[in-house]
Amino acid sequence: MNMSTRMQNKTSMKKTVKHNSMSRIARTTKRYGKRTLREILLSKTFSTTFKIVIGLMITGSALYGAYAFIGNTFANDVVVSKSEILVRVGKLTELPKGDAEAVVRVQDASALKKQNDFYLNVKEGDYIVIYPNLAIIYDLRNDTIVALKRTER
Repeated sequence: MNMSTRMQNKTSMKKTVKHNSMSRIARTTKRYGKRTLREILLSKTFSTTFKIVIGLMITGSALYGAYAFIGNTFANDVVVSKSEILVRVGKLTELPKGDAEAVVRVQDASALKKQNDFYLNVKEGDYIVIYPNLAIIYDLRNDTIVALKRTER
């Protein structure tokens, strides 16, 4: 064999030895990692902690859901007397003399929006005040008039 062939063989042997030793280290590390992970996952401490965390997450979700539901229910159930609505609307715009024909709280805004463009910006919980020549949509939460329409009868 010539000199260059011997050099190539020694170089390839060194690479093979390095590769095998790296593989052995990698296998050992992998085995150690798997064993450690198995020990952690099967430990009583991990099991107890996991159960507590999941229990807290479920309890927290249930409490938040109840809080959101109750808050929404109370916000939508604000009911004010007819006279109070008329007083508040009277502060924002001039009302005709006499009593209003109707003061109605909006329950189904989507149905109203389909009926007429006047109801385009109405929301559930708004009040509609109707006089013979005037219709007003009043937002109680923001204390604003959403829409006002005068008619000739």
